Amino acid sequence: MKAGKYIGKGHGFAEDLEFEVSVDEDKIIEIKFLRQIPASDNPSQMQEVAVTKLSKNIIVAQSLAVDAISGATASSNAVKEAVKDAVIQAGGDPAKFEKSVTTTKEIEVKNTTPSLSKLPDKWDVTYDVVTIGGGFACLAAAHRAAQLGASTVVVEKMPMIGGNSQINGGVYAAYTSKLAAGLQKNLNLKPDTAEKHIKDTLAGGDFMGDPKLVKNLVYGSPFYLNLLLDNGLEVRPSLTRPGGHYGYRTYTMKHGVGSDIVKIQKKLAEEAGAQILVNTKLTQIYREPNGKGAVVGIRVDTEDGPKTIRARKGVILATGGFSANVAMRTKQVPYLTADLPTTNHVGATGEGLTIAQEIGANTMQMSYIQLFPFADPNNGVLDAYAVIPFSGPSSGIIYVDINGKRYVNEGERRDVCSKAAQDSAGFPTFSIFGQKIVDNDGFIAPEQLKDGLAADRIFKADTIKELVDIINEHTYKGHSVSMNADDLNATIKQHNGYIEQGQDPDFGKVIDKEIMIKIEEGPYYAIPQWPSIHHTMGGITINEKTEVEDIWGKVIPHFYAAGEVTGGVHGTNRLGSNAIPDCCVHGYIAGQMATNGTLPDFIPRD
Repeated sequence: MKAGKYIGKGHGFAEDLEFEVSVDEDKIIEIKFLRQIPASDNPSQMQEVAVTKLSKNIIVAQSLAVDAISGATASSNAVKEAVKDAVIQAGGDPAKFEKSVTTTKEIEVKNTTPSLSKLPDKWDVTYDVVTIGGGFACLAAAHRAAQLGASTVVVEKMPMIGGNSQINGGVYAAYTSKLAAGLQKNLNLKPDTAEKHIKDTLAGGDFMGDPKLVKNLVYGSPFYLNLLLDNGLEVRPSLTRPGGHYGYRTYTMKHGVGSDIVKIQKKLAEEAGAQILVNTKLTQIYREPNGKGAVVGIRVDTEDGPKTIRARKGVILATGGFSANVAMRTKQVPYLTADLPTTNHVGATGEGLTIAQEIGANTMQMSYIQLFPFADPNNGVLDAYAVIPFSGPSSGIIYVDINGKRYVNEGERRDVCSKAAQDSAGFPTFSIFGQKIVDNDGFIAPEQLKDGLAADRIFKADTIKELVDIINEHTYKGHSVSMNADDLNATIKQHNGYIEQGQDPDFGKVIDKEIMIKIEEGPYYAIPQWPSIHHTMGGITINEKTEVEDIWGKVIPHFYAAGEVTGGVHGTNRLGSNAIPDCCVHGYIAGQMATNGTLPDFIPRD
């Protein structure tokens, strides 16, 4: 190769990544990340880990055949493509850098797991509180425990923290907040109440949720949102009423993604003194075999081999759900097979649940598994553009089938919308909206729209006829559609009439006449969508103090759980935007309970 520096480009998840690659005659010397195209001021943590770690592995191995970074496959492939591009520019043969290697240290799992009834002879390290996970619930717990003076550790199996929280849609339901009054005034909205939020959440889950846990979520949601706002969280100037909610209470993060919150939580936890360990996988929970049967610590696999971690005060399980574990989900719901995509990251495999069951933890409602109705139909991903259909029902967005006709009440719950899509005229379905919705309701950011158009995830046209032409020109997982522009135009005009009347005789959607916007003027937009496996409502059984209960309904001492790993909060179906407050609030409660055995002040005492 001709020695020098070359600019290589590779395609990531929904963007191009550009690198400066330095080479000499026969080696790759250095790989530097330059920029993301389109530009973003909110690069993902997974992208950062992939760029840093994979670049190092490529240089050490002098090979592009190194393993992708788990959980960051797209960004890993972008690094490899960019280096290959640079090698070709330098006159080199990329095939010479394709030798098979293993750069990651494989942990040999031997049959040396101690008996479940035997505690370790010695502990490798000791903390007051051990939190297991790395997402919203775990970070909230770790921050609160450390804030109260407990020595605290976060144990995360993936190479980066965040998990599903990192790629969450960034929508947060709270009946009030320090911003609520101003937004309600600007948007001509009525104030919401805790009672309405509780009622909607219970009804949204067919009254199978535990009212005590729902009250925790609702009463804690404004407290935790204000905590985030006080520490730099930015939200868009909107309050939406997505499906199943009947109060305008959903806030959208500035970048429309959960990483906005994860970054602040990580900062809070670390500033409070919590230690964060990645590439550290839970393999066992230790419980005293006699006496109280308290949980006293955990065993983990690390890059340096197995370790034991003692917990003097408590262990908090916040390992998330199991939507990415095909065997586990099909055991509960047989038709959720491997051919169905999931919005989840690769680490959402649910082993925290089974490890907790080994020491007697009870589970509940495990067959309640939710689909997200508006994922990318080509890959099942919940990207920033899939949040627009979710946020838009109260603004006037409509959902249409391949024939351009409405097939559901857009204000319905996710499970209803998903089933209606699957029962519609065919694959996929589409969200349709106009420029007034973009301009007036604040939940669609200009850069979000721009990036969605660049990524070909959002279609835009000056007329309905042109929009339908674009829809018909595309293929969706190999499928094409033949929508008729006259039919879509008739559907839009009919829906505009329903907005004028204030009622929807076709599907019974609740219409607020002064708020919902007609689709009358271009440009017009369409987003293709299809259901994807999203959230597991069932999990570990906990009480309102987040204490884990055993199969006889008794509390397992010093053992707590929060977030998607638990059951009983949402019932049969989770209302969108309730996930973040559920995780954050119950994580916060668990952190305080594990440290000093008290409940936060935001929990009503009656």
